[in-house]
Amino acid sequence: MTPLAITDYRFQISPVGIEFRADLDFDTWNTLGEKLVPVGRAIGFIIGDWINYGNGRYGQMYEEALAKTGLTYQTLANYAYVARRVQFSCRQENLGFEHHAVVAKLKSPDDQKHWLELAGTHDLSVRRLRKSINYGRLATEEEMTEGPTERGHETYLVYINQLLRWWKRETGKAPVDTWDKERRDGLRRHFSRIAEIHKAL
Repeated sequence: MTPLAITDYRFQISPVGIEFRADLDFDTWNTLGEKLVPVGRAIGFIIGDWINYGNGRYGQMYEEALAKTGLTYQTLANYAYVARRVQFSCRQENLGFEHHAVVAKLKSPDDQKHWLELAGTHDLSVRRLRKSINYGRLATEEEMTEGPTERGHETYLVYINQLLRWWKRETGKAPVDTWDKERRDGLRRHFSRIAEIHKAL
């Protein structure tokens, strides 16, 4: 990420904004934006990581520091939750904190990374990312203009896609015919339940 290290006599950054004291040429103005935007995207993680570090390091003592931020408890709790749930290695610089908040509910870091990479590749809005996760696949533009869908009807796709990604990952590590008999028998018993659903249809 781009560090925020800005000193310039032509403007001053304060907690309430930027005060411009002289004219900026285009390159200076553009460079300033290039430094500000990544920090704006990262601020939730920066504060969240700070809170989680303080909680782990100082315990109850960190609550006094939190009180001095002036932010609401819910805001701080949300920052800390997302920062705790989404590992540093999964975070995507080109996406906002809100995108990461959407995937924070997913248990698997692999699933989080999958959806974040999909969001980055397809330039998904937060709403489209959320809907795609509910569908278990990339939501089309047409589907984004439709009315609300019954979530219960679509949610099973999430689990099917998770299962398929798991299968691809495991078979990529070692071919099925190299797995020991106990593992294969156990999986066969578990997957027979899915076969029962398929047969009932």
